[in-house]
Amino acid sequence: MKTITTLISTAIRSLDNQVVAKSLCGTASIIIEFCNKIKKHSLRTSLKSYGFVCSDRLNSWALPDAVWTAFCLKHPRLNYYPLGRITERAVKKIIVILSLKNATHKAVEANPGLNEHKIQNNLRRSIKILGIRGVLKLFLSQYFFELCIDQFRRSWRDLQFDSGYWYNFSKDGYFVSLSNERKLRQTLANQCKVKTGIFLPFLMECIEERDFTRNKQRISDAFVRTFGILLPKRENLKNLRKSFLNVIVGTKSLSELRKSYVVDKKAKRFLFHTEDPNISFSFDVLERLLGHNIHSLIKDLLDIGTTVYMADLYTKREFNLERRVSVLMPVRHPRVWSNAQKEIEKTVSFLGRDNFSIKFIKRKEETDKLRRFSVKSDNRCVCLFSGGLDSLAGAAWVLNHKLDPIFVSHYSSNILVGIQKSLISQLEKIYDRPIQHLSLRVSKTGDKKIKNSLSAPFRSVMIQHLRSFLFLSLATAVALESKIKKIYIFENGPVALNPLFSEARVNTRTTHPHFLVRFKELIKAVFGIDLIIENPFLYRTKGEVVNILARQELQGLVAKTVSCWNWSRVPLWAKQGGIKRFKGRHDGECIPCIIRRSAVYHARLWEKDANYLTNVFNQFFKLQRDKKTMIADFLRFCLNMRSLSDTELLFHAPDLSVCEEKVNPQKLVRMYKRHAKEITDCFRAKSNKKFQRIFAPAFK
Repeated sequence: MKTITTLISTAIRSLDNQVVAKSLCGTASIIIEFCNKIKKHSLRTSLKSYGFVCSDRLNSWALPDAVWTAFCLKHPRLNYYPLGRITERAVKKIIVILSLKNATHKAVEANPGLNEHKIQNNLRRSIKILGIRGVLKLFLSQYFFELCIDQFRRSWRDLQFDSGYWYNFSKDGYFVSLSNERKLRQTLANQCKVKTGIFLPFLMECIEERDFTRNKQRISDAFVRTFGILLPKRENLKNLRKSFLNVIVGTKSLSELRKSYVVDKKAKRFLFHTEDPNISFSFDVLERLLGHNIHSLIKDLLDIGTTVYMADLYTKREFNLERRVSVLMPVRHPRVWSNAQKEIEKTVSFLGRDNFSIKFIKRKEETDKLRRFSVKSDNRCVCLFSGGLDSLAGAAWVLNHKLDPIFVSHYSSNILVGIQKSLISQLEKIYDRPIQHLSLRVSKTGDKKIKNSLSAPFRSVMIQHLRSFLFLSLATAVALESKIKKIYIFENGPVALNPLFSEARVNTRTTHPHFLVRFKELIKAVFGIDLIIENPFLYRTKGEVVNILARQELQGLVAKTVSCWNWSRVPLWAKQGGIKRFKGRHDGECIPCIIRRSAVYHARLWEKDANYLTNVFNQFFKLQRDKKTMIADFLRFCLNMRSLSDTELLFHAPDLSVCEEKVNPQKLVRMYKRHAKEITDCFRAKSNKKFQRIFAPAFK
């Protein structure tokens, strides 16, 4: 096993002393503050002091997320990459320990569904026994552990070793048993505790002195003393009086912009609604569907959604996933949007863990007078429709419930819009009724001769993570212009919540309950309308969602949907692999494909499914090593979901903690356990004998 020093050294080499010092000192300070509040005030009052108000009763499933959300309200940067995910997991884990265990780590109560009064008492007792130093030591040990395990599961291109593979597989190629894997994690955790004792005095000095300039050096000294490694230093822009920009919308000249802003040399310029646009985006399609012109405030919303989406595609991330997105754009109602600036930044930053900022200037265009918008509670609804399996099942769900929907799509290629329109057309025939469908193109223009033409988007492990902001902006525009109160977004529960199945993976939060609530709050702040934005499939597994399509007349549509991450490249890969006349859009190797196949098997529609380029159940050992590692990680996650107790599971997968109004985290956990069973049942039934022999521990 790699030593903790090697793992920490690998983890921090892409960071710098300023990033690490801010993360550690900032989190430690707010933990101390929280502990002092809990000593004097109730749990609910303490959370409220950060601006977090929970109307539901708090239990121990919701508490870790409630505390983390409260912390981020005061210090939003805690959530950002590169260390946001590490910090979040560490904070949530110590809250689990403090609220469910005492200082000797013996379980206070086996049931993690403790009520608010009980967990408040547990917190106070644990903090009293441990003291502030003890709580910080607990935090540091989890922080270092998360840093290590993140690296331990990765396979970096420029490294000579592949920890992720042998984490899952023994030397003879067999799947490592769960008990051996837990021993490995415990060994690493014990090493982290030892190192924490050396590091803690330096951190305490930083907290007491509160001098950030000196703290950077002190944290660097702490890493040298603890791990024998020096934190890297990078050049940072200091004491800037001007705001930074790297995304510019409109034609305002750079010379004029530089008078007020620091403009990145590689800043991207987006042009739409101009004579020479580099983005394909128009209001015409929407206005034709509605039969009238769109209000200028709603046009602004669509422009902002488009800008967020395109900025995600064209703003490059660092190696450590860190990214700063700073936008300047013209809008028709700058005062309204400037007042909502913080809400937009908070919502978008949550989606991608980005340092996202946006500023508005006046657009030279006639504007409509601001008016009161209104909606009605009736049978009508707006439904997002992507052309995937979940959105098709959602369409069937809506039509089965006799609702009156408008389906809304967006696309970047003619192939995708063709899939969407074909599915809608066949639903019209099956249900014998006309269906309203709006499909809006948002993409770079194909004309390379224009002055500010855009190249291909950056390739990244994080693809289109901000897409749902555009999707919901489009749905909201249709809803407000049609006076419709309900918006439905359809995503199966495992993907909607999307906890990390391996610490080294990257997860999306495109339909996370937090995002839906934050977007809803943004719309209320701008338009004064309290829309209903719901995901009816939040507590359903993918298999339970696909069951909706088990009706005889709907089964034929399953194969025509697209779920694959790499759907646009699959035909090319087939051709490169010598597979002629391959008709399909699924690579079969990515996690969405695997979840899809397991769901279709669960719904007994295996023979009705699409074609897959790779059959992982029979061709697993021909896959590249990173694909094998990913699938093994996923199976291990499912194995843990099925075998761990509720208390162990809350600690092992703190992402399962969700504190949001009308969301029941315990129902989410039960749903995830059913999801894990679907995955393992499918692999057990469909894999060849060699696979089952190698992965025998996963099927016990």
